[in-house]
Amino acid sequence: MITKLAQTDLKFLFLAVMLIFLPGIEALKNIFAFLFVLFWIIYSINEGNWGGKWRVIDSIFLLWILADIIISVNAVITHHLPGGGVSDIIRFVLIGWVISRMRFSNIMSYKLAMIALIGTLLTLAYSYYSGGGELIELHSVGHKNHTAIFLVIAYSISLSMLVFEFKNHNISQKTFLLIASIILFAATADAGSRAAFGLLTIVTFINFLYFLFRLKKFSVRIGFLLVMCFIGFIFIQNPPEALKRIQNEGIFASEHSERTRINNFRYFAYKANPLLGIGFGNYHLLANIKNADIKRVIIEEKGVFDNSIFLAASHAHNLYFGYLVSGGILIFSIFLWFWLYIFWIIFKLTLSKENEWVTVCSISVVMINLLIGLVNSTLHHEHAILSMFIFGLLASQYRHSLENKHLKIN
Repeated sequence: MITKLAQTDLKFLFLAVMLIFLPGIEALKNIFAFLFVLFWIIYSINEGNWGGKWRVIDSIFLLWILADIIISVNAVITHHLPGGGVSDIIRFVLIGWVISRMRFSNIMSYKLAMIALIGTLLTLAYSYYSGGGELIELHSVGHKNHTAIFLVIAYSISLSMLVFEFKNHNISQKTFLLIASIILFAATADAGSRAAFGLLTIVTFINFLYFLFRLKKFSVRIGFLLVMCFIGFIFIQNPPEALKRIQNEGIFASEHSERTRINNFRYFAYKANPLLGIGFGNYHLLANIKNADIKRVIIEEKGVFDNSIFLAASHAHNLYFGYLVSGGILIFSIFLWFWLYIFWIIFKLTLSKENEWVTVCSISVVMINLLIGLVNSTLHHEHAILSMFIFGLLASQYRHSLENKHLKIN
């Protein structure tokens, strides 16, 4: 599979190898991500082809990178904090941008997604082996919660390909995707993340509900629905770790919980630097609650500084406040623009049946990032790259649909 990709050109090969090493080997992931972007630039210069007309998504990606650089410089000059944390944002934005300007056939995007799944399954197997039969974490992804986020994104890829490309698969491909979906579902549930488990069930429900209504015979629909209900009953009777935590602890934090104290802290951390933030990768440096700016804002609003109601964690535990605290209103406005435009592309591509799995998978990946982002930090490092791989395919498909006049634009 990789050899055939290499016969097309090297940038596809480097993208494929990066996807294989993405969850498992940090250094190789970074090397091949760099080579992928570099060789795309080289090929574009040599061929005089940068991927078509300038579109709205190109403006979003460019402004995102420029804003990140401004925020990084501001962090160094104004706050005397490191500015290197911006490299993660620039990396996944560049990868998504380059993919969006490449042309992928249905077969090519399918093969790349299969390669990403193979890399995830191999890393997952190694994780269980090295953990003595327990899922500790995917080596390059890290903490179990972030491992769960990565796995549920991989699961949405596998399930979307299985359901929406079912007629186009041979028996070996169907078998692989079915086994991969089962393994990724079980591993995500076993990881113990309540938020990831919630999205796991939502993604499954959406895909199988669509599949149910694609079945032509009413009797087959009823039979399939009964089987799904039976599986759900067995699942509830033998709950995984994440479901046990939901049953015992609930999903939302209590008034005086650790999470509430984190919420209080990040709110005032944002208010202390609302325009440009403190720079990406610097949130953990605010662990000293006596930070002068934050303390000043707390006293101005509360009238008194009470250390007991605040908790400075290593990260914001929230996608939205993570961007507000790190990049302020500047980066947050571009961040919102990006998501709104992804929603727009999804809406437009629902009119087209081409490469349908990419559109449906993008819906799942949007939900995973935005909903889990309410309680955890999503869209960074490995799961950001995997997300941008899907969004890049989506934007590429939309770009070339416009250029081929498959869709009408106002």
